[in-house]
Amino acid sequence: MTIQEIKALPRTEEGIFDLKKVQADAGRRNIYQAADLVYPTYAAYETTENKKEGYPDIMAQMRVLKKHAESEFTAENGADYTAALLHTVEQISPEIYENYRELLDNFRGAVKRMLEQYYDAKTKTFAMDETSEKVFCGAVQKACGEYLLLAEKYQECMR
Repeated sequence: MTIQEIKALPRTEEGIFDLKKVQADAGRRNIYQAADLVYPTYAAYETTENKKEGYPDIMAQMRVLKKHAESEFTAENGADYTAALLHTVEQISPEIYENYRELLDNFRGAVKRMLEQYYDAKTKTFAMDETSEKVFCGAVQKACGEYLLLAEKYQECMR
């Protein structure tokens, strides 16, 4: 999506982008996959082109998205939410530390919750479909590669 398309998206009553149309048009499973198409692009634009002026809007929207993710936390939603968070964190400037750190902490919290709820350490298996496991572990592996997570703590996903 282009930044013009993103900024033209309607908003919900909560003030976040209404992602239903993006979800349907792109054939995505849930709003978190749609968010992964929108928020990283929006954050990249605000970081490189708009002098970070849209960061307050991004953060407000990400807080609402977090509430939704926490209230409807399933393996599928959680995997897609962690991926969307990681891709957005990658585009937020660490120079605006409070914003960067809040998103990074949200990402780490989502990863922790996913492992607590959907990973069985005894059998070393995930209780989720293969697609969700691939999305989740892909996000964890990428975060470890970028030193956002410590790889030795996330061996479940390092196979």
